[in-house]
Amino acid sequence: MNKISDKTKGDKTKQNLIDAGMELFGEHGFTATGTRMIVQKAGVNISAIQYYFGGKEGLYRAVIEHIAERIGSHINPLAEEIKVEFEKGGKSREAAAVCIEKAVRGLLNMMIKSREARKWALIVMREQAIPTPAFDILYDSVMAKAHGLLSRIIAAGACIEPDSDEACLRAHAVIGSVLGFLSAKETVFRRLGTAEYTKEHFRILDVLLPAMAVSSFNAEADGAAK
Repeated sequence: MNKISDKTKGDKTKQNLIDAGMELFGEHGFTATGTRMIVQKAGVNISAIQYYFGGKEGLYRAVIEHIAERIGSHINPLAEEIKVEFEKGGKSREAAAVCIEKAVRGLLNMMIKSREARKWALIVMREQAIPTPAFDILYDSVMAKAHGLLSRIIAAGACIEPDSDEACLRAHAVIGSVLGFLSAKETVFRRLGTAEYTKEHFRILDVLLPAMAVSSFNAEADGAAK
């Protein structure tokens, strides 16, 4: 009984540290976040970080692994569903349009509508802007596959080579059109006169963002460069 109780207590302590680290690393960055700040936030003993994670670096890695797992729990099933639907549709332009709409709505649901994403959004954005060695965890576990699938779908819709730089950049542009509502939300909140997105805002975005993604199939990259 005591062993079970100790394990439960240990699991809770580890999770409290991960939660505290996720918030503080996101707000202050790795270097500016001290271990005393973390344990105070987590409500645990100063020795707990060393005991459970081997130090601040180990805790940061555990935080990134936790984020990757949570993102993967949303993205991986959706990506598999979209992949099957895309292939079933013969990888046609029509199938690409249906799949890109589903992908954009899935990204919108996970990153913008979900309150959970707010817990780790800052740390993911920091890793994108100033990557640490831990970024490999995010990239290898979820981002590379999802980005690659999106590139192939967009390539089918735009009638370009799936492994081309253009396909990659088009995919990133579609992702960016969604993430801008998270990373630059303060500007739009002030313009809207609100502190949160409302149901009506989400209704508009549910229509607007997928439609923009499909319409991007017709964008002429060569013409834009002239």
